[in-house]
Amino acid sequence: MPEIDIFLWSRVQSGDKEAFQILFEKYYPVLCLISRRYTHDIETSREIIQVLFVHLWENRTALNINLTLKNYLYQSARFNSIRRINQDKRVFIHQAVKPELENDQVFSDHIEYAELQEKIVRTIDALPEQCKRVFKMSRFEQLKQVEIAVKLGISIKTVESHISKALRVLEEKLQGDFI
Repeated sequence: MPEIDIFLWSRVQSGDKEAFQILFEKYYPVLCLISRRYTHDIETSREIIQVLFVHLWENRTALNINLTLKNYLYQSARFNSIRRINQDKRVFIHQAVKPELENDQVFSDHIEYAELQEKIVRTIDALPEQCKRVFKMSRFEQLKQVEIAVKLGISIKTVESHISKALRVLEEKLQGDFI
């Protein structure tokens, strides 16, 4: 288990809500993507992963995680999603989906994709505050550079500079992940 996960998990086991919040924020988006691969519905996936985290918190002292925390969460997301599909009579597993569930390569590819997205989120979160704010407004809120400049009271050149810097950092950090 990565050292930070070991530390955070030990803090969670002793009841530290902030450590639990950090783990939640770190893994929730990726786990939702993994779950959605099976449920094909983001709302159902969010519900499944929220229930998983509630279970994790409620059983934190009794859980004996033999794998890494990351693997435990990934496997739990997969298992709980498949179990939910089987429980919901209104969702049918089509023949075209069954081989996909059994195909380790497809699952592995999905994990790699989810990990790449997690790395992108971490890289963006590590940007300086103003740069991160500008980049998120540009890419996630899809605001124009002029709108960002007006909202933040900065020049358009500054907005351009922040976006360029964020893209450079992303390119540096993710170099090789797309090969």
